[in-house]
Amino acid sequence: GKMATSSEITSSCPGFRPGDSDFRRRTQQKKRSQRRELFIFSMFQKDEGSKYHYAMIEGFLLICLLFSCGHLDHPGKYLFSDSLLRNGSLEEVNSNFPSISLFHGAFVSAFSTPPSVQFTQSRAIFINSLKGASSHLMVANPSSSSDIDAKTQTRNNTTKKSSPKSKIKSKSTSKHANNYKRKTRTKSFNNYMSPASISARNFNKDLIQCTSAKELLSSFMDQTTKSSATPSAENDAPAMSSATHLAGAGKLNSVNFSTCLHRLARFAAYTPPYNHHRNNQYQNNNNINSNNNNNNNGDDAIDGEEQRKQVLNDPRFALLVCSMAEMAAGAHPTITVGDARSILDQWEKMNQEDEFFRLEMARKCMGQLAVGSGKSFLDDGNYCFSSRECSNVCWALAKLRLSPPLTAFPLGRVRREDGGFDGFGDEVFFYSNGAGFLGDDSEVEDGHDPLFNHHSSSSKAQRQFVSMEEMALDVISSCLEVRMKLLEEARKRRASSEGSVGGWIPELSRLAAKILDLIAVQAIDEYRARESQANRSEDGNKGGNTGFNPQEMANVLYSFAKAKRGDPALFSAVADGLMRETHDEIAKGGQGPKPQELSNSIWAFATAGIRCNTQVKLVKFMADALDEGNGQFYGFDFKPQELSNTAWALATLHSRRSSTHNHNAGNRNSDAIEDDGIVRILRWVARAITERTNDFKPQELSNSIWAFSTIGFGYDETSGTNAHNDYIHVTSDSPLEDKELVFETLETVSENALPRLGRFKAQELNNLAWGYARLGHRTERSEALLRGVGDELKRRCWQFKPQDVGTTLWSFATAEYFDYDTFCAGASRLNFQHIRSFKPQEMSNTLWALATAGFSPAHIRAFDTTLVPASQRPSMSDVTSDPITECFAAVAAEAMRRPHEFKDQELKDVIWSFSKSGVRHPALFKKVAEHLVGNKESDAKTKQDAISSGTRGFFSFSSQGLGNTLWSFAKQAQLSQDVIEDLGDSVKVGSTGRLAVYETSCLDIGEDLVKRVFARAAESGMDKNLGGLGRFKNQDISNTVWAFATLGLLHSEFFEETERQIISRINARASQSTRVFKAQEVANLLWSMATLNVQPGTEMIDAISSYIASECRGKNGFDEYSIARIFKRQELTNIAWSCAVLGRYPKQLMDIVYTGIFGTKNDPQQMKQIFNDDGLQKSSIMTFYYVQVAADIEAPQLRLSLPIGFPNGWGEDDEEQDKSISSKNDETADELVQISSSMLTLSTSKLQRDVSDIFTEIGFDNVLEHVIDTNVIKDEYGVHLPPSPQEFLSIDIANIDSRIGIEVDGPAHFVQIIDSANEAIKSLPVSGKQLADRGDNRVNGPTTLKHRLLTHLGWNIIHLPYWEFQGFGGDRGKEMSYCQSLLEDCSY
Repeated sequence: GKMATSSEITSSCPGFRPGDSDFRRRTQQKKRSQRRELFIFSMFQKDEGSKYHYAMIEGFLLICLLFSCGHLDHPGKYLFSDSLLRNGSLEEVNSNFPSISLFHGAFVSAFSTPPSVQFTQSRAIFINSLKGASSHLMVANPSSSSDIDAKTQTRNNTTKKSSPKSKIKSKSTSKHANNYKRKTRTKSFNNYMSPASISARNFNKDLIQCTSAKELLSSFMDQTTKSSATPSAENDAPAMSSATHLAGAGKLNSVNFSTCLHRLARFAAYTPPYNHHRNNQYQNNNNINSNNNNNNNGDDAIDGEEQRKQVLNDPRFALLVCSMAEMAAGAHPTITVGDARSILDQWEKMNQEDEFFRLEMARKCMGQLAVGSGKSFLDDGNYCFSSRECSNVCWALAKLRLSPPLTAFPLGRVRREDGGFDGFGDEVFFYSNGAGFLGDDSEVEDGHDPLFNHHSSSSKAQRQFVSMEEMALDVISSCLEVRMKLLEEARKRRASSEGSVGGWIPELSRLAAKILDLIAVQAIDEYRARESQANRSEDGNKGGNTGFNPQEMANVLYSFAKAKRGDPALFSAVADGLMRETHDEIAKGGQGPKPQELSNSIWAFATAGIRCNTQVKLVKFMADALDEGNGQFYGFDFKPQELSNTAWALATLHSRRSSTHNHNAGNRNSDAIEDDGIVRILRWVARAITERTNDFKPQELSNSIWAFSTIGFGYDETSGTNAHNDYIHVTSDSPLEDKELVFETLETVSENALPRLGRFKAQELNNLAWGYARLGHRTERSEALLRGVGDELKRRCWQFKPQDVGTTLWSFATAEYFDYDTFCAGASRLNFQHIRSFKPQEMSNTLWALATAGFSPAHIRAFDTTLVPASQRPSMSDVTSDPITECFAAVAAEAMRRPHEFKDQELKDVIWSFSKSGVRHPALFKKVAEHLVGNKESDAKTKQDAISSGTRGFFSFSSQGLGNTLWSFAKQAQLSQDVIEDLGDSVKVGSTGRLAVYETSCLDIGEDLVKRVFARAAESGMDKNLGGLGRFKNQDISNTVWAFATLGLLHSEFFEETERQIISRINARASQSTRVFKAQEVANLLWSMATLNVQPGTEMIDAISSYIASECRGKNGFDEYSIARIFKRQELTNIAWSCAVLGRYPKQLMDIVYTGIFGTKNDPQQMKQIFNDDGLQKSSIMTFYYVQVAADIEAPQLRLSLPIGFPNGWGEDDEEQDKSISSKNDETADELVQISSSMLTLSTSKLQRDVSDIFTEIGFDNVLEHVIDTNVIKDEYGVHLPPSPQEFLSIDIANIDSRIGIEVDGPAHFVQIIDSANEAIKSLPVSGKQLADRGDNRVNGPTTLKHRLLTHLGWNIIHLPYWEFQGFGGDRGKEMSYCQSLLEDCSY
């Protein structure tokens, strides 16, 4: 009957020691079990006498009760134990205690062979046997009947029949009542309970009744400052209080501290009723672990955030945290603050380099702090934090947002025996925090912790400790620092009645972080010890129980995730413990964790951004349990919130899987296991949504759809990318089945959500629309849903946060839902008044959506300061009158003000949107160019140069970002042609055509700057360290070379590498079933090389020709119908022109081009219907005259020809002519000759006139702008041209009789070579003469083609570069000598 001591219990519980977080709970459980045994044995060891017979019968009944409740494994060992039969046999006991014999038969019959009798059957047999013996019980000892009657009467008087209402009330409070009764019964078995323990227990009751943070903190101060209620010899000593002594002066225990913090956190998390937040009714709340506070008193009118501020600024709260931290660190309550300071001074002054000395000094100092006037403080179980109290403390600190994230204050860890530090294990391959993606993966080797070397913004390294004692001293040191600041603050206020508010908060914040670190290290050590014990055990289930129960484990993970101080070592240890304990419980026939606990655990991993092997195991563990339970988790159904949180977490974790991390065999296997688990779980989520959609709240629906779309679950190209994004998708073993499942789910959600969209918050509407757009779901129901979301945006636009506006408009544009009023409503939020509250991503998303939807500003000339005169630009009032114009203006202003805040993609999207919408903004593009490459002095040619000069460079740009950026710059300059056409002579630039484009780019941002932008982009694109051009997609290459060609800039090395890439990708197509290049990409590639006069090898031309032929081939070869499936006629025109410029005419390719343009029947009306266009553009018609002349002369074997009536009826403006020509089949060629027009727009420059005058002076007769008619070419040179005469070829200065032409080549005739070496690439032989490169300038493709055509027609062409003539500075004599030398070089 002796009660077990702490040491005995410790020895019987391996892995536990005084001070462990679970020690107190396990100790009390052991003692409660022993008390039951003591009570039973005491009933049978009394002296004989009738007055004890009733007590012995109670013992029997108690045995039955305990057994039926599962507290006793076999009652017989208590009834007939050695202690009962030590001094006699069973017969002697029965003779001394006659009442026992009445029950002996029934008892033995029920429990004699317990293994062969079922538990419930044994209990029923015994209870039924008692019924027969109960009547004889009353007459066994007549002398005791009065006592029995008296006791019975007493119990009847004290027992009243409960009403139904009272029974309900009793049920609701049964848990608290049972706990209280159990504690009350314990008192009769304790010889002593200290007054401090009684006071602490009563104080906990008072804490629960507090209705506000102020009341609770006042109660804390009252409790810790009042004097002892028990008289003692020490009463003459000064009173102990939390202000003068550590650890709350012993007035509070661990339960009190846990309750205080937990209640304060609940007050801070409390959200007042709806009427207190009418203006914030749609405020988003993503807290999965919200604790609803139903108090309607005290501070109800104050929201949680306000209460949180009040709590953190209250010095009493700081004192509470310090006292709690000191107790958790092991400080004795009898130690004064002054004594503690003296002890800590010894530790702080020691040599930090000597680790052995640090270890010994920490043990010595901690020993002085932990032992007061005798007994060690740690031996008292009342002051050791249990697992529940630890989890409550963590939860409270996380809710109060008191501790700094690990990026601001590094983790503290204790050196292990192997020399490493707790925090990361070898299984970790990726880490980020809850705020978002922090970078690429970090390899973890030999226990190296990548977090603090790569991710911590603190200048310190990891906070390293040699022992737990040193870590505890660090905590106490922070406590004393906070106390000192509190004292200083109090002195200031007493002296001047003023003082800084919350000057102690920074150190208090660091203290909170140290508390969490201390709990984390203790938890890691405990779990590691238990895991080692389980591994050493013969039975894997032994020793596997953990200190925390599943709910506490989930709370710990949640807390560290919310506090942003989670690390893989802690998360792995706790998650492993959760899975291990579940397996043990299931093996014993128990119950596993509830769904919420597992859901919250996975949610914590996602929020903390921790990816490791344990997280993958946890996903697989959950997937296996769901499959085995047919959608249930060990008998429990998932609630909708738990399903949506799980889906969100899985998608978040998967999306943070780096696409560049080391794909070794181990990682690939881990990724496959994770993908399989995610897919299996999401299938159950989708089924649950389909089956019980009405049970899902708006947030739960939107989060689930968001999760599906984030990782592409249910998309038919699950393992690749879709048409709407470039993100990696989760791999599925049954993509078609998953697609059907998600399709059904989305259709169900569309129908269910539409009538209740008014109850969706703005972010939920945003997530819903974004999910449908990403998954590419296009049905009538989904379109109706998007219209409903758009209506909500128009109705309550003011409720949409900046992020919601940008993403929702992006979703509409991606899903091709274009409603002008909806887009205007969204754009109206981005005005000059509110634009600074928008993040760069939100601004770029909005502009991208507007540009993609085709909604341009009403005033597109408002920002063009280069070409448009100020008098013709709209005023500011005009700009603000149109929401889309103001949106563009506001975003441009912010991009110019803070370009460094924009990410690469965001900056690219902004300028792309301007160019796509046809809006010129020279100031914006110049600012972006300077931000990218800096000025000439700070030109960043390498990544290190960019970092040192403060410029961005292109080193971090994706291939798409680089291509679209250059496209945007080129498009801005090309838009000048539209401005010139609209405004005419009022435009500030005098050039036209290609020259106007290049000149505009120079005027917008400067010639030198535009060249450096393109040169640095080309160098970054070819950088092998960044992946080279191999990382570029086909469209990225196409956009990039198009931009170079449009501005007339040539980077020879870049184009040589492009040629190699084209050949490699087309040749690799043999093993692929998908299309390599799109039609537009092929056309752009050829057009760009031809424009820049790049001469690709025969291999590339042949490869492209074969590729186009294979793509256009139908069942019966190729015809206009099969070609129309692939190409537009403008793309075919560009291909034909490129072939003519390059002088390459593959027969198969040219046949496809002519068939695609003119068809097999030469019917223009039919071709318009087949290609669904309005006819050929004027430039295309002129192009085919060039192509026909060149091909007929240089490749006559092809026998190519234009239709007889061409170009009449083939152009965009020839609809009436087309009808007349089609109706006159008998019309003769002579009649068609009468239809004539000129396709030339000739303008003579001042330079041409000056040169003509010089040649006239030296005796060379000439005419300006000599035009060559098609009839002349046809008649004189036998070229196959239509009879309709056209003027398409001219010579700047010509002597017709001698057939000598002079081409005055201005800037539009040349390409600017921007390679650093400036080497000439190739010379172009033409009829024995050469067009050589001249320095940085090279003759472009159009000039080369014209030169070849004129040469074929018998003309001697002299080229006069503009810079050579202008270099004479107007010296007439030099100019005449120069022109004379040109004529002498030309034989005539």
